[in-house]
Amino acid sequence: MQNFFWKKNEKMVSIEEVPFRTEEELEKYVFGKQAELLEDIFVFKRQVRASRDIPDLIGVDRDNNVVIIENKNIEVNEDILPQILRYALWAETNPDSIKALWYEVEDKPEDIDPDWDKLEIRIVVIAPKIQLSVARYVKKLNYKVDLIEVKRFALKKEEFVLLNKLEEDHATSKKVTKGLEEYDRAFYEKHRNKNSVKLFFSLTDELERIIKKSGWKLEKKYNKHYAGFKHGFPNVFGIHWVGSKSLEVFLKIPKKEFLKMQRVIPYESEYDERWKQATVRIDDKLKLQKLISAFRMSYEYILGK
Repeated sequence: MQNFFWKKNEKMVSIEEVPFRTEEELEKYVFGKQAELLEDIFVFKRQVRASRDIPDLIGVDRDNNVVIIENKNIEVNEDILPQILRYALWAETNPDSIKALWYEVEDKPEDIDPDWDKLEIRIVVIAPKIQLSVARYVKKLNYKVDLIEVKRFALKKEEFVLLNKLEEDHATSKKVTKGLEEYDRAFYEKHRNKNSVKLFFSLTDELERIIKKSGWKLEKKYNKHYAGFKHGFPNVFGIHWVGSKSLEVFLKIPKKEFLKMQRVIPYESEYDERWKQATVRIDDKLKLQKLISAFRMSYEYILGK
């Protein structure tokens, strides 16, 4: 059992951990709060039967990967590896089964379109505790694997969730896993319009300068379909590809706060209910400097200010 302390009105308050009682409760919790806990993953099926095992959750992410999510309500060690490898092999050899499940979904995100002929697989393991050795072993697999520790705490009616994405220390990691793409300028130029790639990097560089000048503590990360600026685990805002030429700004904000954000955005904006974010299409008239107030709102929302 763990405790952490919250300083409230000059008083230190102890907040007790509330473990999930069963694996099923953890699974329902993750499924119900997927937009907040998984952010770039759209989960569309629970308990899919696959050969020897039943994947807890199956979804797709904004990079068009098929995502298999395994929830464990125990401490996870390297014994998990054969199981997640079976999931990955099942997904690779049964793309038509996953495709059929996908087409049954009525309210699919418009910006997701997996390549069913060249399916890319991502595995996510969620548990209250994951041994660091697992992070070293998954680097040997030819798949993208995310290891996420999740713990729940409570204070009266308030609930706190601690997420930790487990990664091996770079100093101990000597090799790069084969087969995983590096999202650099060469990658984007291979798959996107070159003029749009130039604009994409220009905008992310400018946004990075805005962040530095504002004193915001964010980390830039390039993905297949977007460049996100993250505060720890969650994205705060970034630049997203729409097709091979068009770009848009995305800003994480609850729908109830979107109307306030719209008032400070001098361009046409929309709300993406699926990803819980505001979007602004980028054209020749857009200036990132005019979106600073909106960026600040998104940043303060993620930090709980």
